[in-house]
Amino acid sequence: MKNDRDKFWETRSKCYEKLEWATKSGYLHSFLDAGNFNHKDRVLDIGSGTGIISHTLSPHVHKAIGIDISKDMLSHALSHKVRNETFMLCDARKLPFPDSSFTKVTARMVFHHIIENTQKAMDECFRVLSEGGAMVFSEGVPPTEHVKKFYIDMFKYKEDRLTFMENDLENLMKKSGFKISKSIIHWNKKSSIRNWLENSGLAKETQEKILRMHIELDDQGKDDYNMILKDNDCYIDMKFVILVGEKK
Repeated sequence: MKNDRDKFWETRSKCYEKLEWATKSGYLHSFLDAGNFNHKDRVLDIGSGTGIISHTLSPHVHKAIGIDISKDMLSHALSHKVRNETFMLCDARKLPFPDSSFTKVTARMVFHHIIENTQKAMDECFRVLSEGGAMVFSEGVPPTEHVKKFYIDMFKYKEDRLTFMENDLENLMKKSGFKISKSIIHWNKKSSIRNWLENSGLAKETQEKILRMHIELDDQGKDDYNMILKDNDCYIDMKFVILVGEKK
């Protein structure tokens, strides 16, 4: 019998690749361009999910291994697996690889789900990375300190998760020993909240509650999100931080 976590990811997996933020080329390529990947790279993709990062990288690297805690998410990745890809069920806090196994590590929109022992997961990323290698790490963040409380309160209706600001992400990497070599802000302009909600697996009532929270946000918050209300939808500029940390 599946536990609550497995049921959550089973539901999410069915519509995950319909999410605009997950597949939109701008954010995807900003993330990958930051890593300067090459045909010699051995890449570990943390929280690989349906394999979006690994599939995009695979033609350009020697080997890509994706790990995730969800069998259902990985089943989608496996259905499109190519010869130099491997997908494994495991926890980022206990990676089954020797020290210095990879030249690159990627983690896009996964660490907010690692609620307990978050630093241990980052330590593991550093451990399995070879000397001179790099990690490309990205998370969505509130656009300003002003909307941080709204962001936290709103996400309580969606999932258990961590909320990061840019300095939190940098500190997480630095504490594990990474030297930050790049810090990039990427904005997903005019992102549809309804698209995000309809592909979230949430009950309709909860979707409408979260949409109303956006609509009822104060004027400063609306400005911070560059919000537009149109056709019973809410469009915002989503902010993502992309960091590259080197192991020197």
